[in-house]
Amino acid sequence: MDGALQVDKKMLMALAGAARLLSNPPGQIPPGALAGERVSRQQGRGLNFDSLRRYQPGDDVRLIDWQATARLRAPWIRMYNEERERPVFLIVDQRLDMFFATRGQTKSVAAAKIAALLAWRSWHDGDRIGSAVFSDTEYSLQKCRSPAKNLPAVLDDVLTYNQQLPERYPTETSASVSLSSVLQHASRLIPSGAWVALLSDFHDLDAGSEALLAALKRRCEISAFVILDDLHLTLPAQGNLAARYQGHEAAFSLSPGLKDEIQQSITVRLGQQKNRLTRLGIRVNHIVVAQDLIKQLQKGV
Repeated sequence: MDGALQVDKKMLMALAGAARLLSNPPGQIPPGALAGERVSRQQGRGLNFDSLRRYQPGDDVRLIDWQATARLRAPWIRMYNEERERPVFLIVDQRLDMFFATRGQTKSVAAAKIAALLAWRSWHDGDRIGSAVFSDTEYSLQKCRSPAKNLPAVLDDVLTYNQQLPERYPTETSASVSLSSVLQHASRLIPSGAWVALLSDFHDLDAGSEALLAALKRRCEISAFVILDDLHLTLPAQGNLAARYQGHEAAFSLSPGLKDEIQQSITVRLGQQKNRLTRLGIRVNHIVVAQDLIKQLQKGV
């Protein structure tokens, strides 16, 4: 099997060590960190109830426990500990549009590897993990559970959907699953305060997707990993090229002028895509499939 076209279980398991090289997800408190050592970007309180104690002058009146106060006939306040765990939810695109590369590995392989790295990072941190992995015709959802219980299921879904692509590619199955539909189904399973990693080329990012992402962003932190092939930056100045997409084939002669047009068109599209996501408050990371994934993730996670 060619590792540039699809992943295998051994490959995903081998990424466990490399995941330690990644930073914690945005807002995550590093294991062993002291309270107050890092400013949390947790949505909401980010605290767990610990105990009750008598009210003292200067305490925040918003912390008064009115039921305990009424029962004990004296003011008592609720004490909290800082929440150190953040659920992680992975949304992984394994559609036919991702089965593409001009060199190195396909976008689908890069997305599968990144998903595995982030899943293993959750394992090391002890964070609950869930996922939505999808193809053109189906999807699989995993609720956020402890990594000990859920890591195998998440990796199996990534592996299954990734390995289907080489067999499905020649038939070019009509797409019935969109980014918007997956977001709609996955959002119901994503707990408030979670970190959501969305891995796709975002070729069908539309108004519906943006509305769902905006609603999700109000209660979660979201990072978009835009997986791309940098063909537009590596085109030769001239020559004969052939292309095939969804049953349509074309052959053309590449001139310096046409090369510049292609490069500008793709650069503008990527820029507009990034602006649309950034306006929603989503952190955007461009991942080039032919470059070192770990180094790119270290810059962006």
